[in-house]
Amino acid sequence: MTDQHAFRPPGGAPTVACAGCGESFVCGAAAGLAGCWCMAVPPPICAPATGVGCYCRTCLEKLLSAPPSAPAI
Repeated sequence: MTDQHAFRPPGGAPTVACAGCGESFVCGAAAGLAGCWCMAVPPPICAPATGVGCYCRTCLEKLLSAPPSAPAI
């Protein structure tokens, strides 16, 4: 996924800032690779907020292991 936080360090793959912790990491999709490590992770039960961006592996694993929130009424 590409987003406004993507940048390309000199001689390296583009990185994105994690929407959860702000840590920079390489997103395979943003780097133009065939895929990203997150594509092998089971999809979340609920969709992430629109426009949030990518999560690093640690934050995504925390989100997926957290109990789902109650739906808004």
